[in-house]
Amino acid sequence: MKVLVIYGSARKNGNTAQMLEAALSAFPKEAEIKKAYLGELKFSGCGPCRECKTTGYCTINDDIQSVLKDMIWAEIILFGSPSQFSDVSSELKMLMERTWWMKGQLRNKIGGYVITGRRYIESTMNTLHAFMLRHRMILGGSGALGYTFTEMGGLENDPLAIRDAFGTGQRLVEMYQIIYENKLNR
Repeated sequence: MKVLVIYGSARKNGNTAQMLEAALSAFPKEAEIKKAYLGELKFSGCGPCRECKTTGYCTINDDIQSVLKDMIWAEIILFGSPSQFSDVSSELKMLMERTWWMKGQLRNKIGGYVITGRRYIESTMNTLHAFMLRHRMILGGSGALGYTFTEMGGLENDPLAIRDAFGTGQRLVEMYQIIYENKLNR
């Protein structure tokens, strides 16, 4: 089981990270887990070069290249984002833009997510759904929403957040077992 966890928040230990860690606690110990902290990387969004149309890959040489490779490697991709101005974080949006060239390469990968925010989380959820569906990924459940009341902390006011994040992890594992049942029984 190859899992990539994409931390879309600039805060490495904030609300989104807490929920992602809760989701990860549902995965078996033998799972290979890679973590990408977008807030620690130096990268840009997609530019006007359109070189990927001829090369078949993104030619912008920056820190996001390793994440793009890990997305191809992964069987499960778990996204985490705060809801910022009713959408995913700018870091996660830039990553999404940079996957334009990956047409078909994320097909049938299992995708899941956690989102934190104070309100208007539905738009963020829609962006993540659209991204996964455009890449023909398999949506692994309904995700987990954590309602926070301050920028730092606040999950303690939403007793369902951590439980739902753990449930999201369980569902991703369950989806993996259903899809890869033959692989696991060999």
